[in-house]
Amino acid sequence: MKIPFRKVGNTPQDFTLLKDKTTFKGTLEHFKHGLIMLDAHLEGAINLPCDICAENFDTILNEELKFLLSDGIFNGHDEDYDVVEFLDGMIDIDEVLSSEIESLKSDYHSCEECKKQN
Repeated sequence: MKIPFRKVGNTPQDFTLLKDKTTFKGTLEHFKHGLIMLDAHLEGAINLPCDICAENFDTILNEELKFLLSDGIFNGHDEDYDVVEFLDGMIDIDEVLSSEIESLKSDYHSCEECKKQN
């Protein structure tokens, strides 16, 4: 799902993206020149290998996400929010979701059996 930066205004614009076992739902709203606020919730489950025994298991997602999207290279600094840059004038919600899932996958994960043993 792609949304042009120029189509996002001061009124929050809702979006919902369903992918596999996850739901990514939130709003986009103009923040300041060239920046859009993404305020969203990611829930569902992803299948991961346990970092101890290597068996696959589902882990539950329940993440609040709030960051800025930049229309082009962001040359500033924002102390409150991370900034994600898009270079083609389009907000790619699929790319944001995929990036967040990959970030979550890079964390340390252990299945319930291994948690019980430690």
